Amino acid sequence: MFFFILGALWALGLWIGVWLPDVVFAPKTTIAFTNLLSGYTFRVIQYWNRCDFYSTALHVIAPDGREQSHTLDGDDSKSWKVPMSIDESNKIASFTLGGGRLKVVRY
Repeated sequence: MFFFILGALWALGLWIGVWLPDVVFAPKTTIAFTNLLSGYTFRVIQYWNRCDFYSTALHVIAPDGREQSHTLDGDDSKSWKVPMSIDESNKIASFTLGGGRLKVVRY
């Protein structure tokens, strides 16, 4: 009976787009990462925000060590990876989140 309930909870979580280990442990998972030759580092992380699904955020580290954080989506669904495109000449980073939603950030 216990395994039936556990399986039902797991299935329900997956059905609504939640990976149950994230709910229990809330790890910050890197779903996109790149280092540019100019010295900039881009990291997209996602974590269970303990309120309403996942938060997806961009962390940018400049060559001089300055850090920036940008929330891409505070109420996102689970993603395993996120396509990223960087336009260095205009200092624009673009991300395609779940459902094909485009997010653009100036850094």
